[in-house]
Amino acid sequence: MIKNGFTEWPEDFAQAYRDAGYWRDQTIGEVLAERFARFADRTALIAEDGAHYTYADLDRLSTRLALHFKNLGLQPYDRVIHQIPNGPVSVLTFLGLLKAGAVPVMTLPPHREAEIGHFARLSGARGYAIASQVREFDFQALAGTVQEQNPSLEFVLVTGGMPGPGYQSIDAMLLDPIEERAGSTSLPRPDPDFPAVLLLSGGTTGIPKLIPRTHNDYAYNFLRCAEVCGLDGETSVLVAVPQAHNFALACPGLLGTLATGGCELLSANTATEQLMKLIETHRLTHFIAVPTMILGLLDHPERGKYDLSSLRMILTGGSKLNPEVALRLRPELGCDVLQVLGMAEGPLYWTRLEDPDDVRLHTQGRPQSPGDEFRIVDPESGKEVAPGEVGELWCRGPHTIRGYYRADEHNTRAFSSDGFYKSGDLVRLHESGNIVVEGRNKDCINRGGEKISAEEIENHLIAHGSVLNCAVVAMPDAIFGEKCCAFVVPAPGASLTLEGLCDFLIKERKIARFKLPERLETLDALPLTNVGKINKKALREIIVQLQQAA
Repeated sequence: MIKNGFTEWPEDFAQAYRDAGYWRDQTIGEVLAERFARFADRTALIAEDGAHYTYADLDRLSTRLALHFKNLGLQPYDRVIHQIPNGPVSVLTFLGLLKAGAVPVMTLPPHREAEIGHFARLSGARGYAIASQVREFDFQALAGTVQEQNPSLEFVLVTGGMPGPGYQSIDAMLLDPIEERAGSTSLPRPDPDFPAVLLLSGGTTGIPKLIPRTHNDYAYNFLRCAEVCGLDGETSVLVAVPQAHNFALACPGLLGTLATGGCELLSANTATEQLMKLIETHRLTHFIAVPTMILGLLDHPERGKYDLSSLRMILTGGSKLNPEVALRLRPELGCDVLQVLGMAEGPLYWTRLEDPDDVRLHTQGRPQSPGDEFRIVDPESGKEVAPGEVGELWCRGPHTIRGYYRADEHNTRAFSSDGFYKSGDLVRLHESGNIVVEGRNKDCINRGGEKISAEEIENHLIAHGSVLNCAVVAMPDAIFGEKCCAFVVPAPGASLTLEGLCDFLIKERKIARFKLPERLETLDALPLTNVGKINKKALREIIVQLQQAA
């Protein structure tokens, strides 16, 4: 059933998930409230500057924000775009929105007008939580532009600077003990079956879709994930992946760490040397990292200067970890690794520590929940392939969505008639029962864990007056796995440069920098398939040949 753009689970599935104990009919706030009370005096969060926040601090300050948000007029189920970089205020704002019954829309710091405007329109957001400025970029100016285009965007909540006229200061709210004037019992309780948070899809077809995660499914997601990863009260996790990512938020991320009494250090700085300093200084035990971060750690020339002996486990996902890299972790860093194939849509496939080394290092895992179902199918026919053959991974389960938010037409293509999510990942079944990722069926570039829609970039490029036709493909990269290559047919008499195109994409199309093409190739015509479509397989072969010839 679809309600207000949200596709619910069929009643028989929902009841089965309750009967099995996966869904507990608790809000995320209720799950965390029990932990805040049980672990009140423990350190829950460490800031980059060394400041410590206990579980009681997080509870008190997030409640304070929730009461302020309610006092402003924020209502249950109001959507609020969250674009605050890693740090304590990012965590407190997220938790405060949940306690207020609002629905955070988790966006990334690099997103700009094109993306934020789209999310505001699609979600019908009433609020926008931002840092005033990050490096040289003025987010308050961005907020003003987005507000002009989206009158429903009523509240702008600002941290790290003086808010502009009509905007509200999160920092001032944190200093004002409103709870002494209004009881926390007045906060609303949202329906556990309704969306708690809206995440972003990988964006394989245009700008990312919004992924509605309910309190029931997302709570089970992070509780089970923390169990699979073996988190406990002795766990201290370094997170330098943006908190808005599902991996950093709940897989196991912030929520999984809080659920088990551990602590998290949330870093906005991804420089390898800074991360090594943090591990050494705070004796961190776990590192949530994409493969590029792991390579940076292993290959850093100054690694020997730092004591990394506290590090017990690296949890990695976002893109496939090369087995040769995984094999280096135990002898060089003295730590283990667990790999995850995860999607914000819900499916999570983990390796396990009890797996033999050849399975743990050469596969991407198996479902984390006993309630998860999967098929490996021929993407054209929808029929299951034979064991060991490559096909597309289809998933269904207690923490896998049944549809994107307000995307009915797309949902008919992205989900099977019986509710399986078509992941777009090409995999094969390993003899161990784990899966091995072999590539992508969807038109997507995976740049170090950041997913870039080729279609989105093409739509922006074609708006350039000197571009007659274009196609964007992934090109191999030793560090990031893949980078974005643009093949362009220039308009008659026009000349193009990569610098000029990127300047156009930033200034005129206002897209995030991580999506920019990193190589430009011009052609007289794009190769076509037998049915007249652009032959991207041929383009990928061309770029590999050019790289090898260089």
